[in-house]
Amino acid sequence: MEGGWKAREDLDFEKAEKLLTEAREMFEKDGDWFNVTESLNHLAYTQKLKAIQNNLRGMEYAKEAERLSTKYSTKKSSILRTLMSLASSLGLFEQALKWGKECLTQTTKPLSEADVLSHIAVFQLRTGKLEESEKTINEAESLMQNNWNDEKEPHRSIWKSKILATKSLILYNKGHLEEAKIYIKNARKIAEEQNLKTRLAEIDSIAELHGIKTKL
Repeated sequence: MEGGWKAREDLDFEKAEKLLTEAREMFEKDGDWFNVTESLNHLAYTQKLKAIQNNLRGMEYAKEAERLSTKYSTKKSSILRTLMSLASSLGLFEQALKWGKECLTQTTKPLSEADVLSHIAVFQLRTGKLEESEKTINEAESLMQNNWNDEKEPHRSIWKSKILATKSLILYNKGHLEEAKIYIKNARKIAEEQNLKTRLAEIDSIAELHGIKTKL
């Protein structure tokens, strides 16, 4: 196990996973359940560090794309979406909010605007701007409802399920648990109907975090 976590600290994730998995299996055979749990904890932390390293590498690519976009005057909206997503994954919500607002200025289609607004609402929530986040998600929901037929599947359902899930999260933080349950269940229903596996995983993580049952 020691070799495994040392390999992790050296950022050799493949070696770390191999050694820690071998340690777990050895401890299981010996019935040493404390060290089984320690091995699992180290494996979990390895995944976290790997994700951080991958996000940082992704940020390098996205910033290079941003530099080239500025130099050659190309469209930046998709780059800004990537940057705000990576910043959010790293917990840099103030920076994500900045990029989200810049992205909004370059977004012209109503449903795309609604989607960007749903991300901004999350960043506002994460930076303690609860009332602002509610106003933002309400604006996103209104845009979605009024322009539903402007987009085709699966994009509109991807965006709508995100908006509903985000509103559920905001409602939960405001203490409106029953209304939050309705929104998260509706979000899951849309994701299920369109087989949106990534969105389902996100929705279930929100529901589980707040003890909301989405499956009947």
